[in-house]
Amino acid sequence: MRIIVLGAGIVGVTTAYFLRERGHEVTVVERRAEVAAETSVGNAGHVCPSYATPWAAPGMPVKSLKWTLQSWLGIEAALRFMPRMDTHQWKWLRQFLAQCTPERYAVNKARMGRLARYSHTQLKQIRERLNIQYEQTSGGNLQLFRNQEGVDNAGLSTKVLAEAGVPFELLDADGCVAFDPGLHAARHEIKGGLLMPMDETGNCPLFARALAGWLQAHGVEFHLSTEVEAIEVEGGQVKGVRTKGGTLRADAYVVACAAASVPMLKPLGLDLPIYPVKGYAITVPVADPAGAPRSGVMDEYYKVAITRMGNNIRAAGTAEIGSWDTKVTPRDCATAIKSLKNLYPHGADLARVEYWAGLRPMTPDGAPLIGATRYPNLWLNAGHGSNGWTTACGASRVIADKVSGVETEIESGDLSPQRAI
Repeated sequence: MRIIVLGAGIVGVTTAYFLRERGHEVTVVERRAEVAAETSVGNAGHVCPSYATPWAAPGMPVKSLKWTLQSWLGIEAALRFMPRMDTHQWKWLRQFLAQCTPERYAVNKARMGRLARYSHTQLKQIRERLNIQYEQTSGGNLQLFRNQEGVDNAGLSTKVLAEAGVPFELLDADGCVAFDPGLHAARHEIKGGLLMPMDETGNCPLFARALAGWLQAHGVEFHLSTEVEAIEVEGGQVKGVRTKGGTLRADAYVVACAAASVPMLKPLGLDLPIYPVKGYAITVPVADPAGAPRSGVMDEYYKVAITRMGNNIRAAGTAEIGSWDTKVTPRDCATAIKSLKNLYPHGADLARVEYWAGLRPMTPDGAPLIGATRYPNLWLNAGHGSNGWTTACGASRVIADKVSGVETEIESGDLSPQRAI
C-alpha cells in the first residue's frame, strides 16, 4: 500500500519505519523544516518502561489545586492551570478527574506499562539492527524522594510493578548516592529513591533524525516544510491531504501530529480526547562530570526529570494546562533550574542555559490513541503525553501491524482511539 504519515516527530518517524518494514510505500509529511523539531526536540530524555505512569492518580486533584494556587501566588509549582472559555478543555478536565481513582490508576498504569515495555524491546532492536547512536545510557533511572510522603506513595507504584514482574529496588539516601555519585552534595536533601534498573536515557531528536536518514536512504519520502491545509474526505473515506504544494494521495493515512492532531481532525467530526499540556525544559553544559548525573533522575517533589545527554544536562519540568503557544521565559523554567541546582550544584553550568517549551499531547487516562478511526483508511497514533520517547517504538509497531492487517504482538484493543474514557 501507499501510506502517508502526517507528522515527523519521534512517533511519526518510528511509524514510518515499521510501515516500511511491512513493505509499504511510505511518505512522511511534516510542517517543520527538520525532523523532530517540535515536541520531540525538548524531550526529557528518559526511556522509562518501568515508570510509564498516568498523571491521573489518587491525590492528584488535591495536589493540582495546591500547585495551581501556588502558581497564581507566584510560587514555584509543578503545575499551572489557565482556565479558558474552551469546552474542549473542561471536557478533558472532567474526564481526567474521573481517572484519579485507585482502581482506574492501576488499570491505566498497567496498560501504559505493557506498551512501554514492548516499546523498549522495539527500540533496542532498532538500535542494534541499524547501529544508531544517540547519547544513550543504560543501567537504570532513579525516582528520587525528598520527603517521607514520597517514599510512602511509592508503595502503590511498587505493587503494580511487582504484579507486572518489573524489577525495582527501594533505596535509602546512601543507596541513591551510591547509584549516582553526582548526588553526593545533595545527600541531605534525599529521603529515599526507587531504582528502575531496566530504564535508560537517550537523545530523542538525535535518534529520530538518524532513523529518518536511514529511511530516506531506503526509499521513504519526507516532505518537510509542508503544511497540511485539510484532510479531504469523499464517500466515507480519506481521498487525499491538501497542502499548499498540491494534494497528496495514498491508500491509507496515519495521523501522528501530537497535539496538532486535534484541530487537524476536528473538521472530520473526530473529537479527540487530547489536550496540550505545555512543558518546559532547559539544557545546560556539564560543568563538572563528577558532579553531574550519570543517567536519569526524576525529582518527584518538583516533578522535574534530569538527564545526562553527552556533554549536556537536560532538566524538564512544570506543566501548564491552558496554553497553546510555545513561548518561554527564564521564569517559566525556574522550577527546573532550582531542582537541577539543588541536586547537582557542581555538575551544571547554569550560566549557559538554553530554554525550551513545547506541547505534550495528553489523554485523560494517560495512554495514547493507537488504531482505527471511523474512516476505514484513516489511522491514529497520537496522545503520548510526556511518554512519547518511551512508547513511540511500541505504538508505531502496533499501528503498522494494524494497518497491515496483522495481529499485534501485545494486547492493543484498550489503546483504541474509540475506547471509552
